[in-house]
Amino acid sequence: MPHRFYVEGSFAPDFLLIEGSEAHHFLHVLRLRVGDSVEVFNGTGAEADAVITNTTRKTVEVKVTARRESQANSQIPVILATAVPKGDRFRWLVEKATELGVSRLVPLITERSSVDPGENRLKKLQQTIVAAAKQSGQTRLMDLAPLQKWDEFLEEVSQTGHRILIADPSGSPLDLLNSTLIDAATSSVILLIGPEGGFSSEELQAALDRGASPVKLGEAILRIETAAILFAGLVRLTTMQTE
Repeated sequence: MPHRFYVEGSFAPDFLLIEGSEAHHFLHVLRLRVGDSVEVFNGTGAEADAVITNTTRKTVEVKVTARRESQANSQIPVILATAVPKGDRFRWLVEKATELGVSRLVPLITERSSVDPGENRLKKLQQTIVAAAKQSGQTRLMDLAPLQKWDEFLEEVSQTGHRILIADPSGSPLDLLNSTLIDAATSSVILLIGPEGGFSSEELQAALDRGASPVKLGEAILRIETAAILFAGLVRLTTMQTE
């Protein structure tokens, strides 16, 4: 199977110039050469088969041999809004959410939050999203939103038609075979994950007042990133059942 590479922009031209970290991976990690076949994607649904035609120390030129536009994903979009875990665990969360096909990840500031990732760190995580999309075969990149305050995010989404689910120990388990929380008519699903120690009672009540359904993820006390990926995985399996 050809190696996959991320290339921004349109694939309309017959020749594409690849630079930066992707070119470095081409040349110095995989050591691909002129004549090798590759696959490229632009993160918005377009893919193409290509052949390497020229290389320099920092760039790779490829000739497009076949183009295709992936069909819109039939799965219900999943938006993961979560408090930010400490250290490198947030990068791991971003990576796994991308692999699961989460459409958007929103870092949250809540009452008990202890981590502010900062704008620069969020920008650097874009490369993690690209790498995870390449590895997992995703044709569209997950959108990593700016940091947002809990009350502002909740007010924003409560005015839409999203189905809102909030992780809470007092909620009901998500039945993968017979879920009443998600059906084929659901336009998208928003998953809410709190910080270490959980949401405050006021935050939980505010979400419930706006139509959120509490979901229990198990008996164990989970870290933020574990709860987030478990929740996203369970919902992704459930949405597959409703297609």
